[in-house]
Amino acid sequence: MNQQLQQTLQALSGGLQGVPASAAVQNVTTWHETLDGVPGAETVVEHLASLKSALESGDLEGAAALLPDLGAATESLAADAPEADQDGLRQLAAALQG
Repeated sequence: MNQQLQQTLQALSGGLQGVPASAAVQNVTTWHETLDGVPGAETVVEHLASLKSALESGDLEGAAALLPDLGAATESLAADAPEADQDGLRQLAAALQG
């Protein structure tokens, strides 16, 4: 599993509520940069942009409402991801979907 995915799962290990907004913005920004331009990741990139905007504006309720769709889009990517990352992406998708 790649380091970025491991770090995200580690950050979420205490639940989504345990992640400070500033750390969430940084994590979302990093994922947005990583996935921007990756074929098949367009939906995830769009969701990440919306999530970043909501977090930066302090709309935590709006950000939380975006997570299930981001989780579903992440789950869709898992099958096409490198084999080493597939399980981690499924774990991430489950955490986002609650």
